[in-house]
Amino acid sequence: MAQSPERIGLVAGSGALAGEFLSSARGQGCEVAVAALSDPVRRELEGGASAIAHLPPSQPKKIIRFFHAEGVRRIGFAGKVEKRLLFQTLRFDLDALRFIRRAGNMADATIMDAVIRYAEENGLRVLPQTEFLGHLLAPEGQIGRRKLKEAQRRDAGYAIRMAREAARLDIGQTVVVRKGAVAAVEAVEGTDEAIRRGCRLAGRGALVCKAARPKQDFRYDVPVVGPGTLDAIREGGAAALLVEAGRTFLLERDRLVREADAAGVALVGWSGEGER
Repeated sequence: MAQSPERIGLVAGSGALAGEFLSSARGQGCEVAVAALSDPVRRELEGGASAIAHLPPSQPKKIIRFFHAEGVRRIGFAGKVEKRLLFQTLRFDLDALRFIRRAGNMADATIMDAVIRYAEENGLRVLPQTEFLGHLLAPEGQIGRRKLKEAQRRDAGYAIRMAREAARLDIGQTVVVRKGAVAAVEAVEGTDEAIRRGCRLAGRGALVCKAARPKQDFRYDVPVVGPGTLDAIREGGAAALLVEAGRTFLLERDRLVREADAAGVALVGWSGEGER
């Protein structure tokens, strides 16, 4: 008798990463039950999901019940949840209020650690994002045609250190650097707005760097760049996009490289040890 495919769960935020996760999981023979955190995400993913429901992040008990009803034992997180929601008036269920109180602060890692603990206390194992998205990880070295200039290479080592430190402190994952100075650090506004702000301050020719936490938990918040990131870079006149090799997802890589080349933007995967 043929074995039934595994049904996994996906907690889906906005952006293309959730769709990539869904497509890859289905390609590996899984059925996917999707808890869409917004109605636009539900509409976008409903064609590929085995089951789908719009369940806001402020209602974790309903999300758990949905996965239990669908026979799910393993779940993954993919997509963006706007942190600015925390400053809006939302209707949190009692479970959400309990783990927010237990978390102690609203830093991204603190919140997600509490969310994962809550899921596992309710019988769900959280998968590393790389289980279905590992093919998106950035390689090391020059990715597009454009190379870093010597001055940019000097800035690159500094930028990766600053981005890693910002990520370690759970401030953000992105910095904008020019001439050995940090012009912007990403915070609640998100990557694209941080890039725009940094480029306004630094002027044309800045370097944008995105990095993971030094002890990155690959179950959540793996850094992501894509064509939307490049739009902000192009708009701001930055000269290079530096990503941490093996620890950053590249969305729509062929398009990203093609558009970076056309814009004259150097696209480089960097380990901090040198460029191959």
